[in-house]
Amino acid sequence: MLTSLKKIENLGVFSKYVAANDLPEFQRYNVIYGDNGSGKTTLSRLLASLPAGGHAAYADLKYSVTTQSGAFTHGQNYPRKVRVFNADYVEANVGQCEGPIPHILIIGEDNKALAQEVADEQAACTGRISGIEAATSNITKLESDRGKLFSAIAKTIGEAISGTTVRSYRKPDAEAAYSKIKIFSELSDEELAVHRATVHQEQLDSVNSVSFPIQPQADGTGRNLLEILESIRDDVNILTARTAQSAVIAHLQENPDIYDWVERGILIHRNHKSERCEFCDQQLPAARLVLLAGHFSDEDQNLKFDIEAEQKHLDVVRHYIREMVVPAKGQFYSELRDEADALAAALESAKSYALKFVDEAYALLAQKLTERTVSYAVNLPSDFSGLSAAVASAKALCERHNRKTSAFDQEKATARDAMETSYLSSISGQVTAYDDEIAKARKLIDDLKAGASAPFAGRSLDDLQNSIVEKRAKVANAHTAGADLTKRLKNFLGRAELTFVSTDEGYLIHRRGKPAKRLSEGEKTAIAFIYFLVQLSDQTFNIAEGVVVIDDPISSLDSSAIYQAFSYLKNAVKDAKQIVVLTHNFDFLKLVLNWFHGIPKRAGLKSYFMIACTEDENGRNAHLCKLDQLLHEHASEYQYLFKKLYTYKSDGTIESAYHIPNVARKVLETFLEYYEPSAAGLYEKLDEVDFDPLKKTAIYKFANDLSHMTGKGFDPALVAETQKNTTYLLEMIAALAPKHYAGLVKLSS
Repeated sequence: MLTSLKKIENLGVFSKYVAANDLPEFQRYNVIYGDNGSGKTTLSRLLASLPAGGHAAYADLKYSVTTQSGAFTHGQNYPRKVRVFNADYVEANVGQCEGPIPHILIIGEDNKALAQEVADEQAACTGRISGIEAATSNITKLESDRGKLFSAIAKTIGEAISGTTVRSYRKPDAEAAYSKIKIFSELSDEELAVHRATVHQEQLDSVNSVSFPIQPQADGTGRNLLEILESIRDDVNILTARTAQSAVIAHLQENPDIYDWVERGILIHRNHKSERCEFCDQQLPAARLVLLAGHFSDEDQNLKFDIEAEQKHLDVVRHYIREMVVPAKGQFYSELRDEADALAAALESAKSYALKFVDEAYALLAQKLTERTVSYAVNLPSDFSGLSAAVASAKALCERHNRKTSAFDQEKATARDAMETSYLSSISGQVTAYDDEIAKARKLIDDLKAGASAPFAGRSLDDLQNSIVEKRAKVANAHTAGADLTKRLKNFLGRAELTFVSTDEGYLIHRRGKPAKRLSEGEKTAIAFIYFLVQLSDQTFNIAEGVVVIDDPISSLDSSAIYQAFSYLKNAVKDAKQIVVLTHNFDFLKLVLNWFHGIPKRAGLKSYFMIACTEDENGRNAHLCKLDQLLHEHASEYQYLFKKLYTYKSDGTIESAYHIPNVARKVLETFLEYYEPSAAGLYEKLDEVDFDPLKKTAIYKFANDLSHMTGKGFDPALVAETQKNTTYLLEMIAALAPKHYAGLVKLSS
């Protein structure tokens, strides 16, 4: 048996329920009293869900219950069967009584063994179906989570490849692209940034490539600058090794500046055919001219010419070096600009080295011009690997830019595809995990349908279900249950016009031999309750080992039918392992209490509870507590309701005040029924009593106008009036019936 409900979370008004330490344990016989809307049906749903370990309508439900065989929590199956009569049962089994009602199958005495086979097969079917439903639900959740993963990555991809948040790229696009990927590979953040920039770029013009200039040769061929630079060292060494035979004038040889001045002077005089010195206007001495001609011989002049020619060539080389430049950074695509900056700096550094080399070569030649009669070697170090590498890298950069320009649309498409593959690759591990779990769940469903394991291994679910139908037809009699239903309904209602007619599809409700139409709410309640009580005897439920829960079976019944309903209930559940009755009707509560009081202890112990509700900013919260002793000991609610008014203390909130007008009305009606025993209405009776007229008016308005409002309809301005009007009512009772009032106060203390 159930012994306690220790904890309930996320179940309607039982949002965070924890049982009080002094709360009695459940016994064999239990009654729970509570107002309409207090949470009785919600609690019955929890009890109905225990065998399954959860409730489909409350996915986040958590609970902890104790039983004589141990504790159970959500997700664990309570082994004892529980039958629950509540609004959910009525809707699922009877509905509006306009269609077939499922058969109730009563087992024949001579077919007990066959019935046990049916029970075993049904248990296996139920287990398999539960497993299939759980696996199907799991697949639905896994597929939903998998879809959310693709939806999220589709948004990321869409923004990356379009540059906007416009959702033109959606989950189906991502799933289709994912299915086509053969090799998953993620890009680095830097690579993604490059591709993202490409997608968002506008097409640029091609740039001039960087390369070594070509110097044409006399034979029609050409040499590039690198080849020229590498030959300069040899050319300089050749020139410095050459000499010119001449009669050297020591003074000129020792003074290079005079040497140059004299050499140019001879050329000037020769060109102008001057016989007199243009400087001193003296006749040029013939001996001096002969001596100078010996110093500046033809061989010497040829060497000079070659040196000066090489110097001019070096000037050309300088020009070639300087004209090699990396295009401006802004001419490149954004992802190439930083590299362009770096290569431009590297090229300038290499050019500086080359220009320095040329300057050194030029200086050596200038020195040779003054030392043409001397042969010597020079050391002119040269290493142009840096220049070669810089030019090659700059050229490659330009070519990459130009290739992108020439195939710009393709570059964008490639960038989009690369980003798409990278982002989809980033979720491949999660997708694989989901796919594996889905495949496992589908295999489990196939195994459950095929009967891959015990019990009844090798027998499919269809085979078991067909077997159950065939065996039930042999062991059960639906017509017997139908006749019992009709008989009980006749006794319950006191008339024989309604009958249960058994058909192949189930029972149909007939009135005077024809399908019943426009059944009253009382008739529907009676049909549902009688159906439930008879169903307690069907072949799938052993009442002696089961728990029976009855939630307000008298809803919509008139007062005379309440006693009939109680009589049927009492007889139908007397053999149950455990009984829980929930009601909001005090008259029905008293019938149950009197019944329980008459049950000897040897037949089972009893527990009495009520549901109380409190309000906070998050709404109502229900909790179980012991049934108030005044409800135990008195024949009406009057003493209990008086206690609620007497002990009421307003905290200024609507939540604490909104139920008080209804309580006040019930207390007022009961008191006046005793004090003014007449057929007059509430207003007339109140008008007759001798009490302050203004206070009587306030009491009537409070108890009459506000007694049927909820917290939402209650005027917040009247919260302050609640305590005052409650006090007025208590003052009136005390003034009119002081002894009566004193007795009520004593009971309430």
